[in-house]
Amino acid sequence: MPLRHDRSILPALVLGAVVALSPPTVHAEDDPVLNRAFQDHIAYVATFAMPVLIEKCAAADPAYLQRAAPMYFRFVNQHQERIERGRLLTLAELAPDETLKAYRERVLAQRLGKLDSGTREEKARMCEGALGVLGGTTLPGEWPPRD
Repeated sequence: MPLRHDRSILPALVLGAVVALSPPTVHAEDDPVLNRAFQDHIAYVATFAMPVLIEKCAAADPAYLQRAAPMYFRFVNQHQERIERGRLLTLAELAPDETLKAYRERVLAQRLGKLDSGTREEKARMCEGALGVLGGTTLPGEWPPRD
């Protein structure tokens, strides 16, 4: 008895074969190049975001400035190459009509908005997290980000 081909199964078989043969998804923790690029990007963003964050955190806790300012300057001095690589990576990802000023304003609004509108706990977490970054904590991520 000849085998009959069921056409309703064919798309599922093709999809299964494509998924099986596709390379696994690579994440930054799996790919040192993506992770290094992300760390470089974070170092660059820190150069313009941290002073704003430090000012906002110091408004809530005057002792914050004495802790954060030396850490910020040490971070900038110790990570010059990362900052420059991050700046170049970031500039390469800007849309043709986007200015660096617009990019910075957008990043500050997105990343630091909780310092204006968040709860006291959210603000405290952000301020303490910033000290962690300045102290050397590595954030997970990849650059450029995937959409």
